[in-house]
Amino acid sequence: FFDEALPTRDLAPAPPEAPADDAQAGDEAEGAVEARASSVRAPAPELARSAMALLEAQLGHVGQGGRRVFLERFGDLPPTPALGRPCTSAALERLSFFVLGALITNLTERRQWLRSRDTHARLEHCCSRLQAAGSRPVLNLPGAGSWMSPGQSAFSSFALLVGIVALFVAKALGLLEPGVLTRLVGGSWQHDEPMSDAFDFG
Repeated sequence: FFDEALPTRDLAPAPPEAPADDAQAGDEAEGAVEARASSVRAPAPELARSAMALLEAQLGHVGQGGRRVFLERFGDLPPTPALGRPCTSAALERLSFFVLGALITNLTERRQWLRSRDTHARLEHCCSRLQAAGSRPVLNLPGAGSWMSPGQSAFSSFALLVGIVALFVAKALGLLEPGVLTRLVGGSWQHDEPMSDAFDFG
């Protein structure tokens, strides 16, 4: 164990549910959603099942090729806790670390959750990340950190695009030619050609 052991009540299987008609099932589902949205603490096995379901949905977005790359990089998926069966704290701990490693995270966030000894909180964090991502890819696959990856934020991609455009404009104006910046800083920059000629790429 690395984490602190989860309390027994978090590991006990959920009691079997009595069969219900469609209307009653719908009402119960809505009640469950409302309960989860409140301050009710979801059991760790339930969080683990949610995390694995969301992870499978992410793998569905990357196709068979992406799934093969994922399995080669991270290994087989850990077993999902079966509904109505007890599970161990060690199994949930391994699952939480697996899901955390499979997500794109910055260095500070990764260190925080690798050092944490709270399995339940780590599972909650992983579920939150996956739910917030939706269909946007957040798996830590090769190339996922590229600015062209759809998993990157729109602001990061836009800022890099603006930088590239500014670089082309500077080149068109001749600002990148040797000695131009020195003359510009000294206040004696003079261009030999009209400004309009700088945009003549012919």
